[in-house]
Amino acid sequence: MKSIKIPLLGFLLVSTLVVTAQVKPTEVKYRRSSLHMIMLDDKGLVNADVIKKTFKGMPIPEKFNDHSLAERSFDPATIVITDADRNAPAKKQGKAGGMAKGLASGATGGLVDTTNTKDLPIKFDKYFNTNNVAKMLVAKWFNRSAKGTFDMKMIGERGSYDASALDIATAKSSKRGLSAVSDAGVELIGNTFVVVTRFNYISMEELAAAAKKVGAVAGKVGGGLAGKTGAAGNLAGKAGGALADQAKGYVVQTTSYLYKLVWNDSIEAVFYQDYWIDDSSFDQAKKDAFDKSTLFTLELVGDEKATANVLSSAMSKKTDDELTAKATINAFDAVIAKLQKKYEIFRTKTPLFSGDPITAKIGLKEGIEAGDKFEVLEQQLDEKTGKTKYVKKGSIKVTKNMIWDNRFGAEDEIKPTIEAAAGVTPAVPVDRTTFSGGKGFYSGMLIRQK
Repeated sequence: MKSIKIPLLGFLLVSTLVVTAQVKPTEVKYRRSSLHMIMLDDKGLVNADVIKKTFKGMPIPEKFNDHSLAERSFDPATIVITDADRNAPAKKQGKAGGMAKGLASGATGGLVDTTNTKDLPIKFDKYFNTNNVAKMLVAKWFNRSAKGTFDMKMIGERGSYDASALDIATAKSSKRGLSAVSDAGVELIGNTFVVVTRFNYISMEELAAAAKKVGAVAGKVGGGLAGKTGAAGNLAGKAGGALADQAKGYVVQTTSYLYKLVWNDSIEAVFYQDYWIDDSSFDQAKKDAFDKSTLFTLELVGDEKATANVLSSAMSKKTDDELTAKATINAFDAVIAKLQKKYEIFRTKTPLFSGDPITAKIGLKEGIEAGDKFEVLEQQLDEKTGKTKYVKKGSIKVTKNMIWDNRFGAEDEIKPTIEAAAGVTPAVPVDRTTFSGGKGFYSGMLIRQK
């Protein structure tokens, strides 16, 4: 099967790849996943005003396309769950829970829990359905107008497709055109995610007590079961003990639930056949059909938890509100990084900043650690199918002491330096992460964590 490399600065279907060592990473266009972020507007959340203001002002993480809808928060207490809701057939979803759940319930930080934590995924589904969130995400992809018409402008821009290849009217008479449209759906629409986050403001003392409690329970379970469970209990107990030794101050805790927009061949076919209208083919019946449609849904992938310390204002030049805002941003970045490590489907691709040395503009904000392994990918266009594929060209790993601290507020902390890490002076601040392994890589190739 013959394939050609996709052009570095665009994915025009008739182009060939032009590779130069001087390409700037900021010029590289690649297909990102898209993200909409929502937070729970819990009543009784300590420091609620600061946390809510910070969250609503946070930009979408740069490795994602911003697919935000107008509503960025909701109050779970307003959504009533019945026994019928709880007994409804479960949708396809990943696992949500584990030891971290016990830690979450054990440390409330004074939060007035307006809902049973076990009911949260059910409440989320009800909120999504009531507010047509999945359908609104699809409508945004196709720039749906007030009149009800669609276009392919956003898809063309985000995927760097030739606009003419995405014209629905002409695509139906061209195999290459249909391949481009299908490729766009798989690569772009099918990688649309929603992250629903619950924040909490917890004292270190309370968090330590909860960790010790979880460790004690896990240790007892481990006593009856040989091996790993007991080891996990011991580790949790040690973690609780370590927290207790430094139980001063507060942390911002995030519990985030990851959802993915369901988009497949059958949904795509129904959309283009039954709902698609543009300015040249308006059809009131199709407009009404889309308005009434319940075809589009979100599925739960899973959840994760992360925390970030709120330092004492006595140890910083910043105010308590500024420190809480910093911790809110860093805790959210940390939970996004954890979700990406845990769920392969959510992992983003990142362009290499340079090929020699091998560097990329990712770092501690993305949860990068020394020794982490990445695969290096080259984007290619399969001439036979007209679709994009990613071919592995090698593997690299993160170099110790050469990790970029790109966390929010990191400018206030002492950073490692390139020359200092290599034993050379004068020192230059690390502003990218360095990798080792492999040759022949170039700026613009994509890397994805293993």
